[in-house]
Amino acid sequence: MPIETKTSNKPATIENKIQKVDKPIKGKVVDENGQGILGVNIMLKGTSKGTTTSSDGSFSINVDNDKSILVFSFVGYKTTETEAGNKDLQIKLVQDNLQLEQVVVTSSGTQRKKFESSVAISTINAKQIEQRPPLNSMDLLKAIPGLSAESSGGDGPGSVRVRGLPGGGLTLMGIMEDGLPVLPTGFSTSPSADQYYKVDLSIKTVEAIRGGHAAIILANTPGAMLNIISNTGGEKFGGKLRYTRGLSQNADRYDFQLGGKIADKWYYNVAGFLRLDDGIRPPSFRANEGGQIKANISYNYKPNSYLRFYGKYLNDKTTWLVPAYYGWDGSGLGTAAQGFDLFTQILTPRDTKFSLSAPNSQTYNIDLADGVKMNSQYFGADWKHETNNHWSIRNNIRYQVTDSKFNGAIVTAATAYASNRKYYYIGGQEMTNPIGFYTGQSITATINTDRQFIDKLDISKKINDHFVSFGAGIHSYDVDAITVGAAFNTEIANQPKVILVGSPTTAPATGTNISSFIDGSTITNSFWASDEWNLGKLILDGSFRMDQFLNKGKRLINAAPWTATKDYDETQNLSTLSLGFNYSINEKNAIYGRYTKTYSALTIGQYAAFTYNPDAVKDKTINMAELGYKINSQKFSLFSSLVYADLNNIASSMLIPNTAGSFLSVPTFASSRNISAEIEAIYTASSNLNFRLTATLQNSKYTSYQVVAPSNARADLANKPFIWDGNFAERIPNYMIDFAINYKAGKFDAFSNIRFIGNTWSAPSNVYQLGAYNEWTAGLEYAVSKAIGIRVWGNNLLNSRGMTEGNVRGDQFLLNGAFAQGSLQIGRIILPRNFWASLTYSF
Repeated sequence: MPIETKTSNKPATIENKIQKVDKPIKGKVVDENGQGILGVNIMLKGTSKGTTTSSDGSFSINVDNDKSILVFSFVGYKTTETEAGNKDLQIKLVQDNLQLEQVVVTSSGTQRKKFESSVAISTINAKQIEQRPPLNSMDLLKAIPGLSAESSGGDGPGSVRVRGLPGGGLTLMGIMEDGLPVLPTGFSTSPSADQYYKVDLSIKTVEAIRGGHAAIILANTPGAMLNIISNTGGEKFGGKLRYTRGLSQNADRYDFQLGGKIADKWYYNVAGFLRLDDGIRPPSFRANEGGQIKANISYNYKPNSYLRFYGKYLNDKTTWLVPAYYGWDGSGLGTAAQGFDLFTQILTPRDTKFSLSAPNSQTYNIDLADGVKMNSQYFGADWKHETNNHWSIRNNIRYQVTDSKFNGAIVTAATAYASNRKYYYIGGQEMTNPIGFYTGQSITATINTDRQFIDKLDISKKINDHFVSFGAGIHSYDVDAITVGAAFNTEIANQPKVILVGSPTTAPATGTNISSFIDGSTITNSFWASDEWNLGKLILDGSFRMDQFLNKGKRLINAAPWTATKDYDETQNLSTLSLGFNYSINEKNAIYGRYTKTYSALTIGQYAAFTYNPDAVKDKTINMAELGYKINSQKFSLFSSLVYADLNNIASSMLIPNTAGSFLSVPTFASSRNISAEIEAIYTASSNLNFRLTATLQNSKYTSYQVVAPSNARADLANKPFIWDGNFAERIPNYMIDFAINYKAGKFDAFSNIRFIGNTWSAPSNVYQLGAYNEWTAGLEYAVSKAIGIRVWGNNLLNSRGMTEGNVRGDQFLLNGAFAQGSLQIGRIILPRNFWASLTYSF
């Protein structure tokens, strides 16, 4: 059992000084089942001397004397301190249920345990990631309360809604790797921020800050922030090799991670993956292909001080799974249409190559098989130094270059085959008596190059009962991007062929256009400061952040010759204020609260828009308040919050039918509010069995959403007001509940989690409701030996056909949602049942 350390307040004298010697200490670190733990960090307290455990949990370290204090720490377990003593040590680490004793790495200023913090933060360690293996970057967010993550786009771009606030993509949430953003927050770009990082063995832990404090840490991040923290090397060489095989799709993946000591105080870690994957809904080409490698080298020159160099190379291609046709039956689920099932099939054509002559006299050769193609590299340096008088200084700097392509096709509308028209395939073959429907599709092809330079400086100091921190940063984002589009037609079938309507010489794609153009930069200059006042059981904190956005570039004039531009130069000065408290009732119970007033800023993409109108867009304002309760006991841990959030100045629109049978987009500004409860709880029934519950209950409504139909609207609608005040916000489920079980028996480790998603509305009109559904994941791991493990698992085992998107095109005017049974509607469905197996070798 760990020995408690007792300290004396007596000054050192010649008589009571303990003579330092170089004494070797051996021991073993085990878990609650008596199994040795590989990779536990062991530090001689107050020094930079340390080591890590070997594969059986054993270790050896030299100490000064019997009274030396050893600190044992490992992600997912409670940190233990013990005296070295005069015999071999047997250390048992106890699981830290919700990691409430873990020091929050991403919190501004003081490095405080989660239990003592006023920040709503969730942590996911590497083992927890393995127990709910993510199929893509968005899956990583599903275990975090308050985040409604949609991964129905497959490995392509996903979407997340934060704390019931309208706005998809990642417009209200930031993504960081090792403390710096992968992309400025707020950009709903192609590609999106979730394509700039990948889940692999390089991840040590993931921290997700929900709510107001995220806006203090990262500019323009009002909703939430995800920080992916990488492994660094330890005293001993070690790592993992893993092979993963898709059992329900043709997929192979190879992962590796290794690290160790280079020389005295020098450490390294390197990890990466390579994958070859035909896709969960296979197109006619390989859907996902590529990989990444990440590495770092650290010089830990004294306690709490280091210099680290790091880099990443990402070269990966994914296929974006877009909305497709389903047969409407009123269930709000993705029922198969006649001749096509969007659950298992794909509308990406087998004819993938198009030559598009754009209005700017340029020809763009587009291949849909390229999908979302990322080529991104970065390198950086992270320096942290603690002075002798306990000033802490950290400067993290990074330069990143990304070249990407985003080639996809989105279905637009179904058209019935006409008996008096002829239809052909590319090559001239005439279709024979086609019946039913074919579909229009719209190419969207973005060529993007962005260069980013980020420098972030943090300084902090404990002054009596106050912990003061302040910092400054700069983020330069320079981007050149152009998006071209065109229309084409295909069959409504799996891997369809392109259809030429009317003539075999018709061009496969017509109406080539330039839909967006960005040539400019955003420089974000930031300053922040915070003060934490420790009053014993009560800790108060206040933080302030000021951000200046300098947006400069050329706006393309959307008229012939499509090469003329107009300069723009826009400056925004925006601020965030956040106040919080944490009160420890006793060692096991605490309450916390936080209020934040912040913003969501316009981005360079909006300033560069052809139709930019300063009267039609505004910076959004956000108010957020939360009150929470925490429990940290040996068997049960709880982190719960009640949340209020409002969002104002939402640039919105309403689609109203016109006299020509199409729709008018009528702009307006909307406001919303959300009231929600967020719960994380773990119950450890025994050393072999634990239960985890993550739940979000939310009520998200528009407080203002009104338009007046223009005079050129359909005659029965013209000049009439349409009011959606009080309607529920779209694509935000009323509940999300995730229940997980983990059971160990000898060499077997079984895990299971089932996720329940409540009803959602497809659009603010609240006419068409998407049905509730569930996703069940389960798996089993077998330890062949201490070094070799075999794992099998499956996702969506019940083959639920839940939808994340439904018909959103003016549905309040389409027969009031009373569609004909079996009629074709457009929606996006979750991924079908899939099975996987992996073999891991740890050393």
